Amino acid sequence: MVATLIRSPLTVLLAVDGSNYSDTEATLTACIAWPAGTSVRVLAVVRGRLPLAGLSPETQRVVDESLADLRRQEWATAETLTAQVADRLRAHDLTVETQVCEGRPAAVILEQASALAADLIVIGAKGLSAPDEFRLGATAHKLAHYADCSVLVVRPLERTQLLNTVLATDGSPEAQRATEFLCALSLPRWTEVTVISVAEAKEGELSGAGLPEALRQTLLDAAEVRAAETQENLGACGAQVQSAVRLGHPANEILSATQEQNADLIVVGARGRTRAGPFRVGDVAQKVVKYASCSVLVVQ
Repeated sequence: MVATLIRSPLTVLLAVDGSNYSDTEATLTACIAWPAGTSVRVLAVVRGRLPLAGLSPETQRVVDESLADLRRQEWATAETLTAQVADRLRAHDLTVETQVCEGRPAAVILEQASALAADLIVIGAKGLSAPDEFRLGATAHKLAHYADCSVLVVRPLERTQLLNTVLATDGSPEAQRATEFLCALSLPRWTEVTVISVAEAKEGELSGAGLPEALRQTLLDAAEVRAAETQENLGACGAQVQSAVRLGHPANEILSATQEQNADLIVVGARGRTRAGPFRVGDVAQKVVKYASCSVLVVQ
């Protein structure tokens, strides 16, 4: 029963790079009311550089010296950044430590999350190197797809108090875990929740006589039951919660509801009823992470 969930401390890995999205990561992390004892490790990754081949000894020496100077500068910048973020989070009574590593960002973050046994990775949707036209940077994409733990992909916030959260439920075990994860976060202190339950139907079935009325009503009734159960569980945790039932493709309806609600955060299970094979993230979660205009928490 979600209502009796023990609010155990979480271990959070917050990966920062100094971008605007990175700054919002710290803001959102500070907004959430984490369970008592939650610890945060602030990680910055200095990108490793491959050695150049075929240079003369003198040229190689100059290049090596230049790269060494650049690495020292980047390492010092990373240490300053992690220290500043850590100070912001400590002001919100979080236990925080910092770490700087070198390598490919996604690989290093996944490695450190595993070593830390992190419950959650927090990452900006785009980093310093992502083109403006991209909705999702390469590092966030890889983490959302390959992390063993839950991942919070952060986008800019319009507010910092009583965030508007959309929780998607389809009755799957993953959706239940998403509800449990959200319920553990002292909900009344920082968010209002709208539960979205989608009666799944293909696009062609939604027009004309594609979907018989009896079947339509059966799908909607089942979605209503799922929404009501989730709303009850969250309400028992003290959340300010409402629910809505929609008919259509789950990802499309979740994204549409998010726009209508002007949501700050979407919470989804990594995989739903239609998951396929061994993939860590299903089609619905993939699409929501890529196309959402707000932050997305994918719960494993």
